[in-house]
This record gives sequence, structure tokens and C-alpha cells, in this order.
Amino acid sequence: MKKVLSDSNASRDDRIEALKFLVHFVGDVHQPMHAIGEAAGGNGIGVTEFGSNQCGRDAYNLHGAWDTGLIEHTGMERDAYVAHLEKLISDEHLTATGSSEDWANESHGDAQSAWVADGAQIDEVYYQKEIRVVDRRLALAGLRLAAVLNEAFAHGQQ
Repeated sequence: MKKVLSDSNASRDDRIEALKFLVHFVGDVHQPMHAIGEAAGGNGIGVTEFGSNQCGRDAYNLHGAWDTGLIEHTGMERDAYVAHLEKLISDEHLTATGSSEDWANESHGDAQSAWVADGAQIDEVYYQKEIRVVDRRLALAGLRLAAVLNEAFAHGQQ
């Protein structure tokens, strides 16, 4: 996808599609539950999330907790959360290092550490432990996506 995106001779539609896939893939590889095969990446692990086991008509699961539940529990609106991640990047001097394989291995390790049994409670204790991981994964995903895109567009201008 990076090659297509960087190809100034590729059609606009092909480049748009490549951009969408790159954004999606870089994001997914940083979501720990995408890097573990057990129980369909946590989709098969039912959880009670902050006292509730239902989100509308759907039951909560571990994967969904990592996609949205933990982030929503911060209580921050989008712009505040972005500022929070920017501060994390600055404070921890995070950089866009590693290969996509490294990123997947990081996520796999985080998923193993965050794994819970079916029927587990995603509660304040779990949140306090794992939100730091969520924040770091999102911050790194943003940095690394920016690096991938900068590299693709730099090659496209040569």
C-alpha cells in the first residue's frame, strides 16, 4: 500500500484506497487484541465493563473494551485526549521506531498481559493498569503512521 501511495502515476482512486488501508493496518497492528489469536482476538471473551455487560443490544467483550470502552472511560473529549497523547509523546520522548513486525510483537505482549478470562470484570483496577498501555499504543500508532506517510509521500516526490 505504501508503494501505491507513493506512486504519483497511480490513479487517484488507487492512492486513496492505499491511504485508507495504511491508516487501517497501522492502527490495527497497534491494538493489542488484533495481535493475539485466542478467542478471536478477545471478541469471544465476554466481560462486564464498569458494571454493565450490555452495550445496547450487544454484549461487551474484551476486544471492544480495548477498541472503545477503556478510552471512553477516560471521560475526555477527542481534542482533550489528543492533547493528552501529545503530552505523553513529549514527556516520554516517544519516537516512530521499529518495523511492523516489531509493532505486532509489542501488541502481542501487551495483549498477553491484559488478557482476562471469559466473564471477567473490566473495572477501575483493570482500567488503571491498562489505560497507560492504551495511551502508549495510540501515541505510537500516530507517530508511526505519520512516519509511514511521510516516507511514502517523500518517495512520491522524487
